[in-house]
Amino acid sequence: MKSVTIPVFDASLCGCKSMRRCYVDMLNTLRDKDEETCIEEVAPGMNTLMVYLKALKQFCPDLVKVHSNHKTYEGRPLFEVVINQVNNKSLDEEKKKPIIFIDSGQHADPKGTILALVVIQQLTACNENSEMSLRVKWVILPSVNPDGMEYGIYNRLSWKKNMRPSDDGLAFGVDLTRNFGFQWSACPKIKSQFSVYYPGSGPFSENETVFIRDALLTYKDKTRAYISIRMNGHSLLHPFAYADVKIPNKLQVLKLANEITNRINQRAGVVQIFVNESMLSMNGKVRCGSSVDYAYDLGIPFCFEMRVFLGRSTAVMAQFQAVPRGYNRQLLTGYVSGLKKLYDVIAAENHPDRDTKNYLMKKLQVTDLR
Repeated sequence: MKSVTIPVFDASLCGCKSMRRCYVDMLNTLRDKDEETCIEEVAPGMNTLMVYLKALKQFCPDLVKVHSNHKTYEGRPLFEVVINQVNNKSLDEEKKKPIIFIDSGQHADPKGTILALVVIQQLTACNENSEMSLRVKWVILPSVNPDGMEYGIYNRLSWKKNMRPSDDGLAFGVDLTRNFGFQWSACPKIKSQFSVYYPGSGPFSENETVFIRDALLTYKDKTRAYISIRMNGHSLLHPFAYADVKIPNKLQVLKLANEITNRINQRAGVVQIFVNESMLSMNGKVRCGSSVDYAYDLGIPFCFEMRVFLGRSTAVMAQFQAVPRGYNRQLLTGYVSGLKKLYDVIAAENHPDRDTKNYLMKKLQVTDLR
């Protein structure tokens, strides 16, 4: 393979002002001259995911750890990516480092997986983002339903469930967003396995939800924010989905949600405003067994379902207003900017000037959001 020289300080590359040496070495070694440089330009799918993560693991091992101890029903690996720049100068701060936990693709969406990979790219490729992995550890599960994703891509249809067959072999799949073990049985039971909303035979009946659960349990003590990326809706949603229940730290959650959505709208709010509300309000009906509700019940203080891209609303709006060319790229930029705002707030918790362990709560304290 012919080596291609990539300028270290080329601001046009993948949104970076300058690139880390390990990432430049990766591109120079592996990228063919006709191949795309940036992950957002590559066709989504399992091959893209596996090649990209294997390359990062090989070339940036001090920054990126990739684990694949779980598999789907069809035998595809489920990847856990840990991005963490160890602070050797302050081991005490390293032990206290907060975690931001992100999963993507419960609804088998390839665009959500690309967004997760773009976040990984920003954290690993860009020198200017080095502090983000120095002050916060990132745990990212970029594609938690690869069986469903591959099925949808190959058949060119919208498929949301996983691909485990029913016991009678007549139906396929479970809605992973309804398969977590918090209030799983609080909703009217959906018995038909043909339903797109079929929640499974019981909580955590699926390999994919067990994978997410085990990762959450591993990191829950230091995890300060959990984000589950889903397709369609262009919004940030907070607990709960199963009932109209007020969360104890609602003021702080809404304040943080406002800061994230405002940042996204500054960068991507050209066609449709990115909003925040509860999952129940957005859905218009109860949904049980949500990973967001489960994570919040574990004690993670800031848990959100992040719905990305416009989906069906684009078709409606296109009848009245053309969606600008390149708008998906603008949306990607906006979503990443919102996650950087989340980092800004979470990193403040580990600030050396804080005087109590409730520093973050005080920072987000508000008395009136009207």
